[in-house]
Amino acid sequence: MRKIDLNDLFDKGMEMHHITNTAYPLTPASIKEYALRQEFAEHFLEKEYAGINDMSLYFHVPFCKSRCKFCEYVVVSGNEMDMKDDYVDAALKEIDLYGNIISSDKKIVGFDIGGGTPTELGLKRIEIITRKLTKTFNFNNDFTWSIETTPYNAVNKHEELKGIYDLGYHRISMGVQTVNAELLKSMEREGGILLYRKAADKIREAGFKKFNIDLMYGFRDQSIDDFRTTVEYAVSLEPEYITLYEMRYKLTKISHEAHDVTRAKINRQYRIAYETLVQNGYDANYGKNTFSKIKNDYGTSNYLTNRVINATPYLGLGAGAQSFGLHYLSYNQGAANKRISSYIESVNNGKFPIQDIYELPEQELIAKAISVMFYFGFIDLNSFKTRFGKNLCNEFADEIEYLKLWNLITIDDKQLTITRNGVNHLGGVIPMFYSDRSKNELMNMNIDKILF
Repeated sequence: MRKIDLNDLFDKGMEMHHITNTAYPLTPASIKEYALRQEFAEHFLEKEYAGINDMSLYFHVPFCKSRCKFCEYVVVSGNEMDMKDDYVDAALKEIDLYGNIISSDKKIVGFDIGGGTPTELGLKRIEIITRKLTKTFNFNNDFTWSIETTPYNAVNKHEELKGIYDLGYHRISMGVQTVNAELLKSMEREGGILLYRKAADKIREAGFKKFNIDLMYGFRDQSIDDFRTTVEYAVSLEPEYITLYEMRYKLTKISHEAHDVTRAKINRQYRIAYETLVQNGYDANYGKNTFSKIKNDYGTSNYLTNRVINATPYLGLGAGAQSFGLHYLSYNQGAANKRISSYIESVNNGKFPIQDIYELPEQELIAKAISVMFYFGFIDLNSFKTRFGKNLCNEFADEIEYLKLWNLITIDDKQLTITRNGVNHLGGVIPMFYSDRSKNELMNMNIDKILF
């Protein structure tokens, strides 16, 4: 494998900035050489979880009223919306499969239900899933459970929100994304300022004191003023947290628009949001995506905080869910075809519903973990050493010196932190920590073949 000039790697990363983000690997086929045969999966997972002490859980709900054009996740609508009971039955069986190989002494340190739209399941189904999970796994730790909703469901299913809160979900996240009516319509998404206000009120009435609002930026047809207005409106709803998501075009219905969005526009939108949020009492280091009004609170769920800072192993349950262990990465059935029938069929046949599972070499595990760590804009050096048993500065000595030379990062005894200049060039920074394999993969990529 040829040694790559770091200037060339940086330039290629910036050229491919829509792909060189916190998502890793670069493409679904990138790590196929590490794939395990399905018949070996159960034995491998049993051995894997024997070595894990702390872990998080994620349960995926793939149901939505409709699929937004910007969505990259496993989401179903139409006829498959009638399969909710079948889906829950299958999920209970999947939980049992993992319950048979994961001992009760493994501590759960974070738990999210995401989607899709979790509240599309309805309170009774959510309760069934929750009771099963808490009975099967060790939830005897002090952490906050998190769930997602849409504005429409918060208003029209508000009677269920209190029940969800009483079940133990004390953090809730709601996707606003934008207040621009034309952009909402073009993305085939329901929304509007009156709906958002009513939804926020209903969430508060249900008892939630940890309320997050998601906003998106980097759309082709989203002006600077549009986004500023959206951020200011979100502030007026007074959530504890506001999370910014840069539009990732890969695997979406609008991937063809990526070429029309410059890095300069994305950087300006983030800067405006950062300044607006900080001026209104939200805290975050520059480059971090989640802003918090609560002191010493990262603003993310315990599941995501552990995933980002500590690279804590997490088990993903449900169609298309991703799992990341000490030595593996896997995707459940449905990740590729965005349908739930294969997931249900697999579990009903008594099989782990895994579409793909990869036993990763250490370089790939590190690359995956660090890519996600940049979601917060820094890498905790002690956490990295605890997780991988290595000194980050020794592992990436040349890359770190390069990034310091160009004022892209700073580093001290505790953490590596991305600078404002580094945030503006994030697409070039993250690949510095890729595996040798993925650095070469990136250098040979053509963005037109990836996005379109």
